[in-house]
Amino acid sequence: MTCIRSAHRTWHSPNQSHACPSTHDGASRVLATAASLLLVLGGTALCRAASGPGIGLRVGAQTIEDPVDSDKITRARLDVEVFSPMLWDEHVDFALTFGGSFLGTHSETYTDTVDGTYIDDLYTDRLWLFDIRLATRLYPLGDRSRIRPYLGAGLGYFWFRDNWENEYSDTFEDPYFPGEFQTIHDHASGNANLAQGFFPFVLAGLSLPLGSNAEITFEFQYDFDKKDAGYDLSGPIYLFGARFRL
Repeated sequence: MTCIRSAHRTWHSPNQSHACPSTHDGASRVLATAASLLLVLGGTALCRAASGPGIGLRVGAQTIEDPVDSDKITRARLDVEVFSPMLWDEHVDFALTFGGSFLGTHSETYTDTVDGTYIDDLYTDRLWLFDIRLATRLYPLGDRSRIRPYLGAGLGYFWFRDNWENEYSDTFEDPYFPGEFQTIHDHASGNANLAQGFFPFVLAGLSLPLGSNAEITFEFQYDFDKKDAGYDLSGPIYLFGARFRL
């Protein structure tokens, strides 16, 4: 059973049978290794590349298995990428990307009366999916065409995050003044890392020059085996954006 846990309760969805995951280390090492590799590749190729390194911004949508229900969901996605100069006679570059999606807000209300005390609890989970990915992109036509199709593949690391909040109150009769009632309110919040891990992906896209230093891009990606602790976050991503090269 897939579950989303706060400090005060465990929230279950009906279609899995796994315990809530514990967080584990490794994210910082992934980021440091990927960034170092990209800088080395870009630095060694500056003297050979006709097009310089750059930065890009992309928006789009990704479809995944709903972590709460059994249906598929599609959510907006935002990516920021940095990439190396064009290498090997304008046929290859390397891209480091950080992106993510907000998967939605889910709330539960619990009410009960225990020993004359009325309990009212509201639980809210805000779910996020983030990832960092390093890709190699191949441009088969090189610089012989103004419209550049490309293919690629790479390795990523994802984090499935829960920002939770718990608003609760207890209402009870004042023991010193019968017939009068007192209400005590309290609030708690926190963050939980529900799943994380490595995943492979493939991509295909089209780059169209816009002026001397800008490009418009259309790209399709597919994430494989993006799974951990009973959650399956694999699926397609559709992106549209712009790149700027030095």
